[in-house]
Amino acid sequence: MTYDFKHFLNKRNIIVIWFLAGLIIGLKQYSLGEVNSHINNYIIFKTSFKHLLEHKNLYLEYPKEYFDLFLYGAIFPILIAPLAVLPTIIGVSLWSIINSLFLLYAIYQLPVSEKNKAIISWIVLNCSITAMLNTQFHNISAAMIILSYTQLKKKNEFAATAFMVLGTMIKLYGIVGLAFFFFSENKVKYIAYSILWAFIFFITPMFFVGIDYTLQCYADWYNVLAHKNDLNIDLLNTRTDVCVMGFFRRILNDGSLSNLYFIIPGVLILGSSYLKIRAFKNPVFQMRLLASVLLFVILASTGSESPTMVIGFVGVAIWYILSKKTTFDTFLLWFALIITSFSPTDIFPKFIRNEYINRYALMVIPLLFVWLKLHWEILLKTESLEQETLD
Repeated sequence: MTYDFKHFLNKRNIIVIWFLAGLIIGLKQYSLGEVNSHINNYIIFKTSFKHLLEHKNLYLEYPKEYFDLFLYGAIFPILIAPLAVLPTIIGVSLWSIINSLFLLYAIYQLPVSEKNKAIISWIVLNCSITAMLNTQFHNISAAMIILSYTQLKKKNEFAATAFMVLGTMIKLYGIVGLAFFFFSENKVKYIAYSILWAFIFFITPMFFVGIDYTLQCYADWYNVLAHKNDLNIDLLNTRTDVCVMGFFRRILNDGSLSNLYFIIPGVLILGSSYLKIRAFKNPVFQMRLLASVLLFVILASTGSESPTMVIGFVGVAIWYILSKKTTFDTFLLWFALIITSFSPTDIFPKFIRNEYINRYALMVIPLLFVWLKLHWEILLKTESLEQETLD
């Protein structure tokens, strides 16, 4: 008996699955009780709007309302406002659905075949669920990075720069969208729109809460990000710093190990891709660079944690559908699925997860191997990148 796997590749079926994943997770997390534990991040987002209207410092601790810190730009409380005014059960469910479907929408904007879009969505789904279980923003963050490329691919600098700038002013990760600047056919327009959007998003909060308070928010945001970085690299904190630097800090038991030892070589490797000037217009090269950027966000961020992995895992999925799918390529995919995607879940042995994966930030290692393999394909392949085409 054979089974028709076309059902798994059908776009409508995939949309239904991703929608149901968002809805069920939102309702499930709300219904678990201890709201500030299971949907704490959403409570942080929702409460930020109230704090903004009250002119409170957005970035202080408010233990009576939630734990952890608000780490997003001043524009974010305004964007979350439509959900913040709704009952929590409705707001968190819609938040989860939006996170799910927005990332799926971005995946389906990629310039690859419908089959490969479906494959990417299946590869990424579990990491997307992990992010949604934590009611995080990372699905949207990944989508904005993707759209800052795909809109540029469509020669829509206006939309591409909007996603890039907004992603940056919400959670800094979006700044990597600048990596696609050289793919623009109208660089003057790209620069002009970037400046325009930066100005618009910068001043938008001022119309709601005034100039002085908004400027103070930006100063407070800078301070809390610096503080959060110090918290992230604490060796006793095994939840964050799941990046290349964090792996070596934990292996060497040296919390003082500088990020620069890893960031500088990483930037040089990433930057070396731009030596392939003749390949700039080639869609395969562009997609590989997109995958590299998505991976680099995780590899080089001390804020990386299990829910953040969805950003890098989109990069893994893009790399794989572009690869030759050799035995080694398939091994790397499964290595990433097991260690990065599924290790945070209950199907993974808890002892191994706590004593090895989390303790030594091993979750990032498969992503590092994929990223290095990806750049080997960009820089050292014998065939000409300029001649490659997407299916």
